[in-house]
Amino acid sequence: MKSSLINLYRQAEDYFFRGISSKCLNLDDGANAYMTGGAELNFIYITRNTNALDKILTQGKQFYDQDNLSFDVVIPQELCTPQIAGVLNTMGYHQKGKSVSMVVRLDELITNNVASFDAETIIKPNDNQLNDWMIPLIGAFESTFEICLAYATIHESALKKNINLRHFSLYKQETPIASITLSMHNTIARIDDVGTLPEFQGKGYATHLMRYVLSEAKRLGARHCFLESSASGLGVYKKLGFEPLFKNNIYSRRA
Repeated sequence: MKSSLINLYRQAEDYFFRGISSKCLNLDDGANAYMTGGAELNFIYITRNTNALDKILTQGKQFYDQDNLSFDVVIPQELCTPQIAGVLNTMGYHQKGKSVSMVVRLDELITNNVASFDAETIIKPNDNQLNDWMIPLIGAFESTFEICLAYATIHESALKKNINLRHFSLYKQETPIASITLSMHNTIARIDDVGTLPEFQGKGYATHLMRYVLSEAKRLGARHCFLESSASGLGVYKKLGFEPLFKNNIYSRRA
């Protein structure tokens, strides 16, 4: 059961990142490289055990060097043997963090698509207002207007290519304070870009927005929803019914 869920997770991951990438490269049988360029989300995902890690890392670096880009390598913790960690360190990849890949079964989720958090808040679909959608992400991810604008432009291109992305924002007194992206592929959903402006964090706005979006995904026919969480988001996601699938180590390589 777990291996089939991991397989669905990988499909959702590939659909989202391939959809927003300007270029992709399949590396070996078990690794993919995704390039978003100026949006600074450039990842190699290693999805299974490989005897060709040095070759994957060399090809990956050549791929990003074309555009002088920094990138991250995301690898399941269970694959990070001392030997694998040694190869990464020797080749100049340094661990910068961890993440947890998670799933919620939407058939088991009790959803009520009620929408109001309080009288001053409203949730809106924002596929046509990506400038509004990106505003909370600037503060939430300690980013810049330029990087988030590049990211919004990538999402706009993905929509034009009919990639099934849905963007939502929660507004308080007509100002967007939290945003989220839902991607849908067959009966699989994935959540990305969950961000709340710092001054509104810890007050339940992102949780309310996530409940709304999970309800939408279920209504649209998704049976599972996946996400990749930082350590700080785990508690919120567990409260919403998400369960850990596997843990990842994240290594970075500067341009």
